[in-house]
Order: sequence, then C-alpha cells, then structure tokens
Amino acid sequence: MGRRSENPPSFQYVLSRLLQLTISAIFVVGLVTLNLSVIVNAAIALGVTFVPAILQRDYRLSLGPWMTLWITGALFLHTVGMLGLYHDVWWYDHVTHTLSATIVAGVGYVTARAVDEWSDAIYLPPRFMSVYVLLFTLGFGVFWEVTEFVVRIGADLLGLKAVLIQYGLEDTLLDLLFDVVGAVIVAVFGTGLVSTTTERLAARIGEHRDGARDGGEDGPAAGRVTTRSDGDSGHFGGFVSDGPAKARASWAVTVFLGAAAIGGVFAGAILTAIHVGVVLVLALLPALAYRDLRATLPWPVLGLASLPVFSAVIEQPWLNSNLVTYVAVATVVLVIAVELNLFTAVTMSPRFAVVFVVVTTMATAGLWALGRWFAGLYLGTELLFEPGHTDAEIETALMWEFLHAVVAGVVAGIVFEWGFRARRVTSRDTDG
Repeated sequence: MGRRSENPPSFQYVLSRLLQLTISAIFVVGLVTLNLSVIVNAAIALGVTFVPAILQRDYRLSLGPWMTLWITGALFLHTVGMLGLYHDVWWYDHVTHTLSATIVAGVGYVTARAVDEWSDAIYLPPRFMSVYVLLFTLGFGVFWEVTEFVVRIGADLLGLKAVLIQYGLEDTLLDLLFDVVGAVIVAVFGTGLVSTTTERLAARIGEHRDGARDGGEDGPAAGRVTTRSDGDSGHFGGFVSDGPAKARASWAVTVFLGAAAIGGVFAGAILTAIHVGVVLVLALLPALAYRDLRATLPWPVLGLASLPVFSAVIEQPWLNSNLVTYVAVATVVLVIAVELNLFTAVTMSPRFAVVFVVVTTMATAGLWALGRWFAGLYLGTELLFEPGHTDAEIETALMWEFLHAVVAGVVAGIVFEWGFRARRVTSRDTDG
C-alpha cells in the first residue's frame, strides 16, 4: 500500500493544470480545423502558462498558487474566446480584457515595488505607485493595440489571415477603457494579493545583485527640503541650470511660451494654450522653488517640449505631426520625472525615469484617445470623429498615432538614457 503524499496538490494547482490541458485541446482543434488564429493564440497562451514553473525552477521565484491560477485563467478565457465567443458574445471581450489588464497591472506593480524595496536609489510612495500602475497598464494597452495593427498590416501585405484581430474603432477604445478598469482594480484591491510575490522578487533581486548596495539604509526620501544644495545632490540636480548665459536662453524660451499661451487663448486654440501652459508651469517651477532666477530648465529641453508650438511660427507642417508631438510629450514627461525627484518624496534612478518616460508617453496617447472619444460622445466635439471620415478610417489614423507615440517614447527613452550616461561620464571625468 503506497504512502500518501504529505503535501497533496492544492486546489489551485489542480485547476491550473486542467486549464492548461484545455488550452492544449483548443490548440489541437486549431490544427484540425486549420485555423491559424486559434493555433497561434493557443500556442502562445500555453507557453505563457509555463512561465510560473520556469521562474520557480530556474530563478527560485514562486508566484504562488493563486497568482498562477490568475494568469492561467486569463489565458484560458482568451483562448476559448478565439473559438468564436469574441465575435458572438458582446461582453466576452470586455471581461477577458479586464482580466488581462489586471495581470499587466499586477506585473507592473510587483516589478516596480520589488525594485523600490531593493534599491536605495528608488522610492515610490503609495499614491505615486497607484498612478504608475495605471500608466503602465494603459501604456501596455496602447503597445498591444499597435502590435495588433502591425500584425494586421503584415498579414494584408502577405495575403494571410491576421492572427491578432481588431474589431473596429469602438472595440479598440473599449479595450483601452477596460485597461483602465483593470488597473484601478489592482491599485485599489489587488496590491495585498501580490505582496508575497513582491517580497520574493525583491529578495531574489537582492541575491542576484549582492554587494551592489553601498551600505546605506533603505527608506523613503521623505522630508526633503527644496533647497539648491539638496536638489543638486541627487541624480537630477545637474539637470537644472544655474549659469547666467544658460539662464538667459531659458528665460527667452519661457517668455516666448508665455506669449504663445496668451495668443493661443485669444485665438481660440485652447488645446495649444493648455500644452504651452503645462510647459510654462514646469519651466517656472525651479526658479520659484529655489527662489533663484538662475535656476532654469535647459533651453533645449524647453524647446523640445514646445516643438508643436513652433509650427505656428515658422509654418512647417512636420512640426505638427504626431511623431513630433509625442517627442514633445516624452520631453514633458522627462521634466515631470526630474521635478518629482527634486521637489517631492518620489525618488527615481535615471534608468527608472527612462522607463517612466516610455510608459507615460504611450499611456498619454491612450488617455488622449479616450478623452476625445468621450468628448465626441457626450459633448459633440469633432476631436476624434472627424466629419467625412468612416470609423475604419478614423481607427486607422488612431493606430498610426499610437504607433508614432510608441516610436517617440522608445526613441526618446534611448536618447535620454544616453544623455544620463554621458552626464555621469562627464561628472566622473571632472571629479577625477
């Protein structure tokens, strides 16, 4: 008579395995029916379900039975939907997308919180973390919509059936809306459920990077005093200029922005005035906080952040393109990251600031799309629903805008990372 196992499989483990078997069966159905969409989606879903086991085996990082079931369940529902439920049941896509968004939000939260707990160079207060989870989830949602769009274009060029399907403009916008819902659910209710995983990941990072700490104590950068000496001591203190020549150039750009904001209001260009107003506030904040007119943002940064405004002055249409607009957005986000470090309890390393820039640039495109959609539905504006254009044409234009946002965010992130590294090298050479 065999001896009973001391640790029988948990209910969550057994259910996860049953869902994996079902996904495998759906993959076989796809092969039998020669349905490429089902084959590809089932294969990817099945592969992802093994990620928790791989993390446990190779990195000794256990996600726990409930999180494993959470991930496997979301992938199972998505795979089942490829059999026709996405098309036949109107609410099915909303449920699966919300569930998938909670997983993305959970990954964003766990990763950021684990790095926060491990690194002395990063401190993300709870309120900021909630905002970051929302931005991370929505940014990933925009990236996913771009992925579907690129796959569709590639399939059309090759004469194949797209394996990732977009069901129209309303479906895309609803996907983004339920991305927000999923992020809010995790931010409000789900952080406690992943706290154990966060601690395990932080411990594994610490083991992997053992010896990287400088011996300082962990903890928030709370209680900062906004003085020049304190700001200059951080990663971003040198970002604020204090030389007379640089300050004069920055103030010249700032005065131009002030005139542009006033002109935009009188001309009825409210959106332009709002954009300029945001840049103007960010430009004035260092001088006000430090009570020093020489404390200014670099004038090239102010220029990049204001690129779309210059299109009205020099009449160059390319300055008003989506790509240039989102480069300006990425620059604004970088300035926000720097000023959060200088004037609040938030502390970011340069690398995390770059991640924040990329994620927030993509998320901004999603928020702007949702804002225009709601304004069109409830206020009758034409910001999104342009007269004379079909929904398909508007959707295609929106996808190209999202693609430009992704490209601008990634390129800006690479450039900013290079800039931070160059400044560190220059600083070391000067100190040496």
